[in-house]
Amino acid sequence: MSTREHLHGLVASLQPVVQGVPTAALDAKTPCEGWDVRGLTSHLLGTTEAMRRVGAGEPLDRDDPWGTSGQELGEAWRDQLSGRLIAVADAWAQPEAWEGEALDGAMSREDVGDMAFLEVLLHGWDLARATGQELEVDDDVAEQAQQLLDKHGETGRSMGAFGAEADAGEDPSALDRALAASGRDPGWGR
Repeated sequence: MSTREHLHGLVASLQPVVQGVPTAALDAKTPCEGWDVRGLTSHLLGTTEAMRRVGAGEPLDRDDPWGTSGQELGEAWRDQLSGRLIAVADAWAQPEAWEGEALDGAMSREDVGDMAFLEVLLHGWDLARATGQELEVDDDVAEQAQQLLDKHGETGRSMGAFGAEADAGEDPSALDRALAASGRDPGWGR
């Protein structure tokens, strides 16, 4: 299966995590150094909308193209993030979303779609782990992430998106291997 075919399953596995974030945990540390749960959630609200726009062939926000300035969390932030996760999967579910170039030719649409998948998976895991939850994904989703990290890992590390590869531990799961490839400690918070 392709990355495109895994997105809806990945997003479905994140829905209980998003809805399960307790308000009291918004100031908790996350596996992403320098970010608490509130900051990570704000980041995800912005980046998922930006990546949805690319997938849908819409222009990015001129003032904050990648949504990295974040957004304030309102009362309904869980539902808003859940909706944005579904919308990003819907946008990238179309085969034409993966064809050609994006961002005025700066990247292929396939590379941006791959980034969207990794953004959702990795930060979804960060959110789960920071709030004492587990992210349950199928092994084929985790293996797809590993393939994408093999393909994009060095570029991501050079841009600061991923850390140095971490130790996956003894007898790692497919998800643990992907997390370690992204520079995350699969045992964080356990």
